[in-house]
Amino acid sequence: MEKDRVLYFDILNIFACVCVIWLHCNSILYSYGQTPLWYVSLVVQVICHFAVPAFFMISGANLMNYREKYSTRTFACKRISRTLIPLLIWSSIVLLYKYRLGIILPEDFQHIVFLFLTSSIETVYWFFLPLFAIYLCIPVLSLIASKKNLNYFLYMALMGILLHSIWPFFAERISLGYSEYIIFPMAAGFLPYALLGYYLANAEIPRPVRFLIYAVGIACALYMYYGTIALSAQNGGLKKDLIDYESFVSYGYAAAVFLLFKNLNFRFLDRPKLRLRIFVISGASFGVYLIHMLTMDILERFGGIETYSYAWQLLGQFPVYLIALAVVLIAKKIPGIGKIIFP
Repeated sequence: MEKDRVLYFDILNIFACVCVIWLHCNSILYSYGQTPLWYVSLVVQVICHFAVPAFFMISGANLMNYREKYSTRTFACKRISRTLIPLLIWSSIVLLYKYRLGIILPEDFQHIVFLFLTSSIETVYWFFLPLFAIYLCIPVLSLIASKKNLNYFLYMALMGILLHSIWPFFAERISLGYSEYIIFPMAAGFLPYALLGYYLANAEIPRPVRFLIYAVGIACALYMYYGTIALSAQNGGLKKDLIDYESFVSYGYAAAVFLLFKNLNFRFLDRPKLRLRIFVISGASFGVYLIHMLTMDILERFGGIETYSYAWQLLGQFPVYLIALAVVLIAKKIPGIGKIIFP
């Protein structure tokens, strides 16, 4: 086990992986209707919403100071071998699977390239596009990554959130007018999550400020829930403004959860054998993410699963996660290919 592993990163990683699968078992959310099941689905969405941002934040916290451990060349090689190559392999496998089922019928080579570049083979693979964008920013940001420069990371994150999320949302609702040129290009897209992850992981935040951040996180979660209900009712269909991952409530909620995990007492888990197991399970999360939708599809097709049910909405994530985890852990032991397809 690597000596510099951070326990709460691994625990948050595992918890976020389960919650991502829970989100994807939650398909009823997109079939808007003022039914009890839809409201339950929205509760699940809000509870688990932090999960995708958490992976961006962990990446920022883990990688921003990579220069202390290895070169930029090594950084690039690790990202290619650990992320890009497995993604291409599994995109190809899923493409073949869906081709055999008649779900995707590529027209020509150009169409195949289009499917890969737009995450159209497996829609949940969209996550990797902003992740790669963050990877491209890190070599530059890493030049100032140090504790004395933490406030620069906070500044960039807050300016990005203010001008790309808060200002557009409220300017539209109070008819102030909004220009797409009022931006902060140094923290566009999902980069503020990585910046926040690095800041929160390394900053010493006083207890009163922590509790204020927790309160903000709770307020953001509540606003996400009740605001989505109100906006969807006005729209006559699901309005995703507040459950978008670039929504300001998403940033507030994710930051609170990340900080909570950092400050929870995990000493009861801090034993060598137990930490090793946690490390192994956490290390499988990337592989689980790659195959969990395929696992769900097979369960639905051949297992007679009723996905539009309370049981699946509330408990479906557990069998999917455990099956995918078992597949990944077993496959990793296959000599030669195991660590290529599931690094």
